[in-house]
Amino acid sequence: MAGILVLGDALLDVHATPAEPIRSGGDVPAVVRLGVGGQGANLAVRLGRRGLSVRLACAIGDDEAGPLVRDRLDRAGVTVVPMPARATGAVVILLGPDGERTMLSDRVPFVPALAARLPELVPAAEWIVVSGYLLEEPGLRLRASAMGRARRALLGSPFRDAGGWRAAAEALAPDLLVVNRAEAAALAGATPDAPLAELAPAVRAAVGAETAVVTDVAGAAAARGSGDGVEIHGQRDPGVVDTTGAGDAFAATLLAELHDAWPPSPEALRAAMERAAAVATAVSRVVGAQAAVGPGSDGAA
Repeated sequence: MAGILVLGDALLDVHATPAEPIRSGGDVPAVVRLGVGGQGANLAVRLGRRGLSVRLACAIGDDEAGPLVRDRLDRAGVTVVPMPARATGAVVILLGPDGERTMLSDRVPFVPALAARLPELVPAAEWIVVSGYLLEEPGLRLRASAMGRARRALLGSPFRDAGGWRAAAEALAPDLLVVNRAEAAALAGATPDAPLAELAPAVRAAVGAETAVVTDVAGAAAARGSGDGVEIHGQRDPGVVDTTGAGDAFAATLLAELHDAWPPSPEALRAAMERAAAVATAVSRVVGAQAAVGPGSDGAA
């Protein structure tokens, strides 16, 4: 079976959980941890833990952070396809008492190198997974016609221009689109409080995806090109510690469950969404975007 190619970032994560409110000019006690994150790396690591063949095309700099990031990815079974960059990207994550986070990101551009190497990377891929932030990077035009026979999955991300992002997504024509409620509403021109069951078909049509999945803290809804819809419900989890990476865990689990049986039946899609939601919940209960949550969830020890 051909493998999965992930296009995205691999970052050094610095998690900081202040013990008290941050004061300007103050010295606030905090728990600080180093880890590895980035939407591309988060997805690739969880796919690798499931035993899937996965490559990650990402920027790795010749600096102190580079070996740490590569070692973590190697141990998860991810084959790194390094793109030369001025440095390895980094993100500082400030965790609040409710598990929500504020992120300070230093993403390192690597689009020219990626664009040059795509033709050699595409033929060996069964699926190509694109981190959404790449759609706004100048110089990279990801079109369905350039993806060969590979299926295409596109993950949402915060975007500056919903119209531009939507047009770039249409050009990619994803088989699977995974976005959160706010992203779906912006792309579909809907109100953020619209029901998930309405947002999913609206964003699917807006982007031209075969299947679109819209996530929320308490559920998810999917719409398929055939007109079938699937929705799952839950409750806001009171045990949330860190929401970083929960959405990536959802997307990785969904793809791991469905990648070799596409397009899925409504029953298979529902089962995959329920499994994905369970893994995302488990991830949000621990600190770290790539935290291992056990063999019963993402295959991690």
